[in-house]
Amino acid sequence: MDAQCPCKGCCTKLTAESLKSATSIYVNLLEDVALHCSSCNVDIRAGLYQSHKCNASSPTSLPLLAPPALVAQASISCSPPINCEQGQDQDSPARIIHRMLSSSPEPDVITVPTGERPITLVHVTNSKRPISKASSKTLRRYRKQVQKVRHVLTSDDPTILLREEIRSLSKNEKNSLLKDAGITLDISPEQGLAIKADLTLPWNKIRMIRRWLKGSGICLASERKQRQLAATLVGDNLDAEIAPFTFLTASKNEEVRGAPHAFIPRLQDSVFDLLEDNARCNNLTWHNGRIPETEIWVKVGGDKGGSSFKMNFQIVNTPTPNSVQNTCVFSVFEAGDSTTNLHMALDRYKPQIESLQGMKWRDYSMRIFICGDYEFLSKLYGLSGANGRHPCPYCTINQDEMQLSMSMRAGCSQSRSLQSFHDNHQRFLDSGGNAKKVKEFYNCISKPFFDVPLSQVCLPGLHISQGIFLKIFNLLENACHDLDVKMALIHSGHSTLSPSYTNHVLNLQELNRAKAELDTVVQYLTMFVEHQTYLTVAIGQSNSILANFEEHIDECRKEIKAAEKKVQVLEKKVEEGFSSKEGPFVKALDIALQSFGVRRQNYHGGAFVGNHVHKTLEHTNLETLSSYIIAMAQREAPALLQEAEMVAGTFKQTFSLFARYEIQHIVSECSIIHCINHHLEHAIATFMAHFRATFPGENIPIKMHMLEDHAVDWIRSNQHIGFGLMGEQGAESIHARFNRLYQTYSTVSSTSHPVEKLKYIMKEHLLSISPTLITAKPPPSKRAKKSQ
Repeated sequence: MDAQCPCKGCCTKLTAESLKSATSIYVNLLEDVALHCSSCNVDIRAGLYQSHKCNASSPTSLPLLAPPALVAQASISCSPPINCEQGQDQDSPARIIHRMLSSSPEPDVITVPTGERPITLVHVTNSKRPISKASSKTLRRYRKQVQKVRHVLTSDDPTILLREEIRSLSKNEKNSLLKDAGITLDISPEQGLAIKADLTLPWNKIRMIRRWLKGSGICLASERKQRQLAATLVGDNLDAEIAPFTFLTASKNEEVRGAPHAFIPRLQDSVFDLLEDNARCNNLTWHNGRIPETEIWVKVGGDKGGSSFKMNFQIVNTPTPNSVQNTCVFSVFEAGDSTTNLHMALDRYKPQIESLQGMKWRDYSMRIFICGDYEFLSKLYGLSGANGRHPCPYCTINQDEMQLSMSMRAGCSQSRSLQSFHDNHQRFLDSGGNAKKVKEFYNCISKPFFDVPLSQVCLPGLHISQGIFLKIFNLLENACHDLDVKMALIHSGHSTLSPSYTNHVLNLQELNRAKAELDTVVQYLTMFVEHQTYLTVAIGQSNSILANFEEHIDECRKEIKAAEKKVQVLEKKVEEGFSSKEGPFVKALDIALQSFGVRRQNYHGGAFVGNHVHKTLEHTNLETLSSYIIAMAQREAPALLQEAEMVAGTFKQTFSLFARYEIQHIVSECSIIHCINHHLEHAIATFMAHFRATFPGENIPIKMHMLEDHAVDWIRSNQHIGFGLMGEQGAESIHARFNRLYQTYSTVSSTSHPVEKLKYIMKEHLLSISPTLITAKPPPSKRAKKSQ
């Protein structure tokens, strides 16, 4: 092909060999140009003009090139000639794209159909200089163009690509980008206040944290806004004062001293405000039908921890009712929990709690429950305590009848009621108020604090579990101590017990009995003194009743002096003998406990916390406990191996029966108890029968009695719910929270006065349980499970 054709733009003669095939995008652009046939008045695409058959009366065959009859509607008029060496032409694709951009409905964007998926073209300006040297105007133009590209790629949410771009950067690049861009992350007042409340931080620590965060581009809300929010959340329903409370002196006398007391005066308002906050945060639940859909359940309880007593309430209609964050303390005083002190602090709440019972919140009926440990429940309902002849708050059973199985004492006791408490206490006062004869009136030494039915008094499931476990473990420790004594005799070459060891064991047993007698007399004296003060101040009884109390108090003090002298003599004898804690078998028990992460408390008589009780009762850990006893005998005293195996087997069986699923399920779980008809009663009966048969000389304490006689009946009457949901765990856990608050604000100058300090601690506590702040706190990350 030697023929030459002039270029329309520059008139340069071109040959076929000097031309190159156009790319597909340019071909498609040209083929999509609309043409119009003037003969048959039909619009066609330029790519189809060769196959066009004209419908005119005198049709003509279309030549290879477009005839005059076909006129492009998108004709191009070119100004000065363009140099073909630059690849431009009057009808080039660049000119067509420019024209399409100018006529596009969306600026700088055109969509080109291709027969399949269309192609979208975005106009982007080429940079003539380094972007770091570009002007702000140029940067703004480039930003808009990049945003246009993101919008074309993701029309629904252009920020997705931006996030992916940032994620692809390295850690240092991200930090540098945020710093150079001047981007700051704002922490809201709710989140800032939640940090303060959750971490127990004073305001000066918050100011330091704000400065540190500001240096990293994080802006914490101002202290003024946080204080305003705190004042709004706490409100004005809080008061504090110095109130007269009684304290026991070293000589077991009572004296009255002023002590700080902080309290919420309007309890009903506090309950309803907390309900509204939980409802606003979608935090109310009826536990899958465990609570009736028309009711709101509220637990009211109290406990003494450290140097203060705390009265609290919990809304059961929350996901975690026993949580510290759901435990609202409404009265706290820094004194003991004697009957007189409790009346001083709680009498103002009697009409409020009783009116809450059955009151309406929205369309729901309020139902009040009482929870706490046994000692608190006894004082709240006017009983003289665990040493009384009739110690149970649910029935009139006496101490002797508690030692018998249920089948042997059928019909011996009657159920108590609110009316029986009031009647028996009134009969006690009418008879002269002789404290030594209170057992004749079922130990109703004072009237109940609140008229809440006994069917709504929760059994202390946590303390039942801890108390029974501790009693069994102490028996195991005593059995191991007996093995220690025998092993010492074997190592010393004696075949029988020597007189010195026999005397040591006898002295130790007598010392334990003497201490128990002393504790009993001290408790009676404390009870007499407390109720003498209460009857004198609160009721104003006659002189004859007070004289009886004075006589009993003098007798108790004489008995205490004699008992203390006897204990001192026996302690000196025991100190010369064999220490029970130093024996190899007893030490083996502690080593076994530590092997699976359990330690006894250094206070409360070496008791165990609830989690450690459940952990020890696991099957593998009971096996470990038994194996340590047997291993000690095999290694140190083979002659005692048979006896050690017997001890290990006996207590393993006892622990296993107490650890049965049914018993631990009702004590610790929050779910509905489905095994109520037969399995639960059978599990409790089997455990109690085994305990009585295995340890015939051991006393059945009040906690065992409540498990045996009242656990099943209470669950039946309260929607088959276990004690884990209605227990006293929250009241026990709140002490640790207050201890941290006491430590934090002990050196703050603005809270140096005891009353102001306690009031400020109460404010911080109320903030920590606010649902508004709790929802602002991020959830904890799940811990990775340890590989086995």
